[in-house]
Amino acid sequence: MKSELLHADGTAYIAFVFDHRLDRAQVEEMARVVDSAIATHDDLRLLLDLRKTEEFAPGAFLSPQGLLASFKSIVPVRRYAVVGAPRIAELAVENFGAILPLESQAFAAEEIEQAKIWITRPLDQQ
Repeated sequence: MKSELLHADGTAYIAFVFDHRLDRAQVEEMARVVDSAIATHDDLRLLLDLRKTEEFAPGAFLSPQGLLASFKSIVPVRRYAVVGAPRIAELAVENFGAILPLESQAFAAEEIEQAKIWITRPLDQQ
């Protein structure tokens, strides 16, 4: 997994690019990056790039650090995009915004540039 953290106007933009197999180690590294950003930013925007991901290891969904970071990020994460996710994950992402105080959107693999633009727009713009 690769991650990139950008800062602008008090907002942290974090892009995660996952490997062919999303596993527990990648989820825990993502949790560390998110935890660090939460400590210094009130407005976080996350982009998860799953275009290369072909397999999800069972341990990816059973990480205590990953679950804790998810709960801690509910308020600071204001916009959440996922690119190239399997259809079931797309549905979950699209429904996050209905139950959590954030904007979320799933993008097809070929829409990576649109996802990057969307994640950086002001919150009052879709």
